[in-house]
Amino acid sequence: MTEYMTEQEQIAILKTWIKQYSLVILAGMLIAVTVISSWRYWQQRQQNTLSHASAIYDEMLASRAQNDKAALVHAKKLLEHYPETTYGEMAALMMAREAIIKKNDAEAETELNSVLNHSNIHFLRQIARLRLARLHIAEQKPNDALNELKTVEDKSFMGLIDEVRGDAFLALKDTTHARESYKQALAELPNAEVIRPILRMKYDNLAVYPTAS
Repeated sequence: MTEYMTEQEQIAILKTWIKQYSLVILAGMLIAVTVISSWRYWQQRQQNTLSHASAIYDEMLASRAQNDKAALVHAKKLLEHYPETTYGEMAALMMAREAIIKKNDAEAETELNSVLNHSNIHFLRQIARLRLARLHIAEQKPNDALNELKTVEDKSFMGLIDEVRGDAFLALKDTTHARESYKQALAELPNAEVIRPILRMKYDNLAVYPTAS
């Protein structure tokens, strides 16, 4: 009888507990369902965004391959509607290149700095740094170029980084450090003699200069 009464008591306690906490349990379940639904909605939205951006990016590349001015239209669309995506960042790099060709250095700097400040992809930031450094050299600001290259985010670019460093030192008429940078670049770049013959020429041309004391 005691065991029977104990079981009855347990049932009564359980009923009381359910009555007291049923709303809490229900609220927890509703929150869990809402979170899962919101997460799935966000994932689907992100996937749709990337799909749309990818389609525009493909159109941009196709137009660029044909030297069609529509490439710029597509690039601007990516920058306007999908700036936070990788496709938008790639479009910014293309826009910077076009601005440099048109001698619009201010616009080029804006686009390159946009990639530096917003991209989460280290190799894209490194590409932007290299292009910004080259732009500074063209603007006769070699010290700014050297400062830009102090930050190395992707060591696989070291060959190109040292080559641009060499260009900056050469612009400063520091032929000793320029030659050293070119030498490092030749050692770091695989098959440099084939893929970067101009780099070899830069290095060899400095052999005629007297070394700094």
